[in-house]
Amino acid sequence: MQTDSVVIDGVKQSTASSPLFAYPSIWLHGAGMSASTFRYVVKGLPKAIALDLPGHGSAAPVYPPRVESYADQLAPHIPRGSVLIGHSLGGMVALELTARRELQVAALVMVESVPTVRDRISGRLTAMLASGLMRVLPMSLLTSPAGQSQKAATKQEVKKQLSQHSRAGLIAAMQAAGHYDGRRHLNTVLVPTLVVVGQDNRATHHGAKLAARHIAGSEFATLPGGHMLHFDSPDLLREAIDRFLKHRLTTPG
Repeated sequence: MQTDSVVIDGVKQSTASSPLFAYPSIWLHGAGMSASTFRYVVKGLPKAIALDLPGHGSAAPVYPPRVESYADQLAPHIPRGSVLIGHSLGGMVALELTARRELQVAALVMVESVPTVRDRISGRLTAMLASGLMRVLPMSLLTSPAGQSQKAATKQEVKKQLSQHSRAGLIAAMQAAGHYDGRRHLNTVLVPTLVVVGQDNRATHHGAKLAARHIAGSEFATLPGGHMLHFDSPDLLREAIDRFLKHRLTTPG
C-alpha cells in the first residue's frame, strides 16, 4: 500500500517530497567500520542500501587495498541514479564512484571525508606512521575509541566496530585511505554535492573545505558532533541531507 508518510521514532514524517524516500541512497562507511554503523541514520528509508567496503563486514578484501579497487567491487551493486553518501574512507570511495559517469549518480554527500590526505606534509606523515604503528601496537589500543568529545554511545560503537576487524584489515583500510588522491576528480563532479563535517573534529575541515571549494555548486555544512557524525547526530545529519536534496533534486512523481 502506498502511503505519504512514515512513522520514525513515534513521529509521523511526510515522504511526499523527500528525495531520501524517492531515490535509492547508497551509504558507504569509514575505515574499520561496517554497513551496520548506519543502522540509525537509515531507519525508515525503504530505498537505503548500506554496503560493506572490501575487507569490512562480510565483504572479501582486495589487494592491493586501494580506493579505486574498492569502487570497482562496489560499482555493480549501485543502481543508476543513486544518491551516494560516504563517511570518511567511504566518502573517498563515493567520490571515486561519482567520477564514473556510467553510473549516472544523482547526488554526492561526503560526511567527515576528504578527497586526499596527501595534500599536506602532515597528512602524508600521519598516513605513513599510522600504518607502521598499527603493526606493533596491541590490539587493545587499536580498538580504544578516540576523541574526547564523543558521546558514550559513540565510543561504544567505535570500539564494537573496530573489534570486529583483524589487524591486517585495519592496516589495509588505512593504506587505502592514505594512498588515495581524489583531487583530480573534484572539478569533474557535475552532480549536486554536499560536504558535511562535525564541528568537534577539525582534522577533516581543511580537506573537506578543499573538496567543497573545487566541486562546482557544492554546499558545505557543519553539524554538532565529531568524526562519527552519523552516530553522534543521526537525526541532524539526515535532516541536513534531506534538506539539501529537496532543493537540488526533483522528487520523482
